[in-house]
Amino acid sequence: MLDSEVVPSSLVEIARILRVANEVEASNPRVAYLCRFYAFGEACKLDPTSSGRGVRQFKTALLQRLEQENETTLARRQKSDDAREMQTFYQHYYNTSIQTLLAKLIVLNLKRHIKLTLFLFEVLKSVNVEMADEVLKAHTGVRGLIKEILKKKKKSPHRGRRKNSNIMCLG
Repeated sequence: MLDSEVVPSSLVEIARILRVANEVEASNPRVAYLCRFYAFGEACKLDPTSSGRGVRQFKTALLQRLEQENETTLARRQKSDDAREMQTFYQHYYNTSIQTLLAKLIVLNLKRHIKLTLFLFEVLKSVNVEMADEVLKAHTGVRGLIKEILKKKKKSPHRGRRKNSNIMCLG
């Protein structure tokens, strides 16, 4: 497992993507691979010359892992291509995590899953040019939830007084 907490400081933005990869790996290794592949691309954009401290070693280790996992995760892929695999997983995740938590109104878990869904959508966009209507509808639903949460946060009479607010900033 590539530790998402041990990322060179110049690549700190990709730690969240690697956390998502680690979290979804048990349920879909190919999606985890695609998240890591996306993280590698982002690492190359953030430090194209690998001049930051530990960046070259980190990118080499990540690339080696991608090379090792490509064939095995490709063989276990359930759909005909990566775009469909990512799209199906995104839709399934939205239906099972976001919708279920909404129905139960479990706000603390909902926030974490909204963040994860947003990161999955980022990866989905990187592997898919044309998305199914239901995926776009799901993403619009997630965006609507964010707006609703932020609206409730603005209306809260306890705003700024509580250390551990149940509403997080998703913006």
